[in-house]
Amino acid sequence: MALMIEMTHLRALHMSMRKLGIDVQQFRVPSGAAGFDCLFSVRERPFVLSLTSRGENPKFFRFDVQHGYRIEAKFSEQDYYALAKLLRTHGRSRGKLIPSEFLSRLDKEIPTDARGEAVPTEQEIVRLRRDLEETDKPYFDHWGSRGSGPSDRNKAKTLAVLGPEALKFSISVNKSGIWSPVPLVRDWRSG
Repeated sequence: MALMIEMTHLRALHMSMRKLGIDVQQFRVPSGAAGFDCLFSVRERPFVLSLTSRGENPKFFRFDVQHGYRIEAKFSEQDYYALAKLLRTHGRSRGKLIPSEFLSRLDKEIPTDARGEAVPTEQEIVRLRRDLEETDKPYFDHWGSRGSGPSDRNKAKTLAVLGPEALKFSISVNKSGIWSPVPLVRDWRSG
């Protein structure tokens, strides 16, 4: 079994989020020569911490946050090399990437106080969560029928972007969230 790193700052952030009644928080963290836009979401199980590098060619990294606010200190080969390359930008870092050390340093940079103004918009969630389907379509359009109801990927996007109430609604009416590339003034409750 891989080493698990306890994320104590992430735990404190979640406790602060609970006090404010929010379930997603956006923040930035520096990491050597690289910087990341981060999202922490407790809408999903396990919780999700995602990092998107800042710059012209952003890279996306997703970490599942297990019970006890622990993250597995083992990266896929693709993530390992992409992250190592980012952290060595401009030759400022020459050390080997050690996942447990990276996660421990990352945890120390995570804010421990949630802020209402740091709740991202739906479009910002889609921009920063490259693991969701149709990231080129960040705007909710309407509920529609596609085959036999919402796919697992559509449900995942609905939950991550619109929240658990929208997912329950989608499942109850057996309709998929239909998304648009252009801004619309539509609410999922009336879509």
